[in-house]
Amino acid sequence: MKVFNQALIVLARDKEVTIANTRLKDTVGDFKTREILHQLLSHTQETASYIHMDKYVVLEDMADYGLWEEYIIFPKLGHDAGESMLLAFNMVFATGYQEVVMIGMDCPHLSPELLEEAFAALRHNQVVIGPAQHGGFYLLGMQRFYPELFNFMDAGASHWLRRLLTAINKQELRFTFLPTLNVVQELADVPEDWL
Repeated sequence: MKVFNQALIVLARDKEVTIANTRLKDTVGDFKTREILHQLLSHTQETASYIHMDKYVVLEDMADYGLWEEYIIFPKLGHDAGESMLLAFNMVFATGYQEVVMIGMDCPHLSPELLEEAFAALRHNQVVIGPAQHGGFYLLGMQRFYPELFNFMDAGASHWLRRLLTAINKQELRFTFLPTLNVVQELADVPEDWL
């Protein structure tokens, strides 16, 4: 059954920009890094396909359009990931959704069960966070649009979680965490069966 007051957003970053900004290419090279990023993108799309609700994707690389045909597609929003998150949340909440969860494309251990857990957590919390081991997060969900939470945009990704928590506490919002997971930044973060 489809849920009408909930929406999922996928932030599908441009692979070339991601390659330029990852430590992974230093150990496996550009070609293998592209393969791993494609596997991450495919894994994220497959994971999201099990969730029955409206889905949006911020698609920075239109070459990946075929994976996202059943999604409402936003072309690249903003000049960086933080601004893309801010604008996507704002646009989706403006259409009337009551619970919105955003995921990136860099978490190989993301599962449909974690997505369901995130939406369940929003029944009792204003914000839900899936923290990443490297100091960022792989998932952010909200009951409504809180633009004040996006003051972390000018910080490096390793500081996003700390900055986000500071903003949440300042706004006195109820929040909860999902399990901490790895996001792919270096070779040790990649599942062995993907190599």
